[in-house]
Amino acid sequence: MYSTLDEIDRHLRCITDSSTTTASSAADTAKDSCDTSSSATYGHEHEHANNLPHLFLHFDVNETILLGDPAGGDSVHECVNKIIAKSAFVSTSGIHCHEDDSDNLLNDPAKPTIKRSPSSGNICDTHQFEPTHWWNGMSIDNDCNSTPPPLYTGWTYPPNTCPYYRTRYKVHAKKFTSSLHGQVYRPLYDELCQKMGLKNCARDDDDGSGGGSDLQQQQQPSSVFQNFLPAFWKTLMFYFPTTKTELPNNESAPSLVVVAGLEGTAWGRLPSPPKVTLVLRTFGLDLPRVAIAISEFAKGNHPEYPNYSNEDLILAEDDLYCSGWSYHNKNGNDAKEEELVYSLHRANTNQEEKGTAVYSGDDDILNFLQSKSILGIQDNYPFWRENKHAPWAGKPVWTNTRVHGHDHHHVLLDDNIHNDPSDGAGGIRVPVVVERDGSSNNYNRYESLHGEEALALHGRHLIRVPTIRPSLEDDWFIRQIEKARWLELDKY
Repeated sequence: MYSTLDEIDRHLRCITDSSTTTASSAADTAKDSCDTSSSATYGHEHEHANNLPHLFLHFDVNETILLGDPAGGDSVHECVNKIIAKSAFVSTSGIHCHEDDSDNLLNDPAKPTIKRSPSSGNICDTHQFEPTHWWNGMSIDNDCNSTPPPLYTGWTYPPNTCPYYRTRYKVHAKKFTSSLHGQVYRPLYDELCQKMGLKNCARDDDDGSGGGSDLQQQQQPSSVFQNFLPAFWKTLMFYFPTTKTELPNNESAPSLVVVAGLEGTAWGRLPSPPKVTLVLRTFGLDLPRVAIAISEFAKGNHPEYPNYSNEDLILAEDDLYCSGWSYHNKNGNDAKEEELVYSLHRANTNQEEKGTAVYSGDDDILNFLQSKSILGIQDNYPFWRENKHAPWAGKPVWTNTRVHGHDHHHVLLDDNIHNDPSDGAGGIRVPVVVERDGSSNNYNRYESLHGEEALALHGRHLIRVPTIRPSLEDDWFIRQIEKARWLELDKY
């Protein structure tokens, strides 16, 4: 069993030796979620390092920076169980499927094999399958005294594997580590609870709040920060350095970023961006709570960071918005000219019946975003749902903005980004030039990328967050963001 956090971390990074099974060794060749390597050469200072863009950090809320989802019915402890189940991989070889299932059968040659994505290797639709073994070949019915199989957090599934969370046993995910299958990971659950400061770790049926009722917690000064990942506060301090003139021990925020694991190499060093904007993105109703927590943090009221202060992170109610999508026909009845328009409305406006947009269209919104240091957006869940959770209909971010005169780099960090062209929360908007009535009447606009083109921007504009990583690694967000900045810089 796990005995220390370092041991858990070693398992989490999938460090294996030559004696591992075929399934485990697959992790050595599959790219990890933080592997954003490209063909770029990083052995020198980048020629554009002194011409850096305005950085926009778009953070999802639930299961990205905050554990627990009251709107979705998940307590904090249930959420901890779920994030482990999502990284506990099982073998899909020879999995039993009920005969009456309507989904594709693994062993039925008459039915096609479904791919998670072309880069993921052939894997079946596993939602109705009952796994019998973990991905390293160990039986999932082994007792809790067994050595837990390594967790996997990579972007691409190893061949013939999938997360426990994507099998028929997903119904057990909220109590995963107290179930027969997941009890082998119970020490990891306990470590996570301890790191998050959660109480009642031995119970999976409590309210998930860390002890006490919601009213009791609200009466405690520090409760506003409850269940936020420490990695999030570390990231804010890194990109929004404290403005206090005097710091303990003459501390000062670094102006040069060194990516962990790349110390001593030239490509691990990058100057700080000239400006950073924090954009909170959620489909839920949690923006007011998050706004209070970040604002109190910015005022120096977090008990663990009393020496931090930065007014740029005080999030006022007027800076909370909800989004909308609409179709606008640019040229009469010509369907080819139909344009999908993203807009922002004042918060507390009914998602189904919005009033007049405060900001409408990509350029208008980008102009507004670059004027802010922080804001919150409740994205349009009904529209995303109606479009079957397609990435382009989710939470958009923008690329190649220099075409329209905006020197921006937008990065969305979200646990609901998947290596699947038809399923995910993160969308990409790209500039296009549309010819109309001759070249003299061209106009510029943005369009949403679909399918593989959007997936290709993972690591640069979209970052999938396997929540267990930043839960254990306080610098995980920073490392991913800095690698994304290098990839974006290399584009020029």
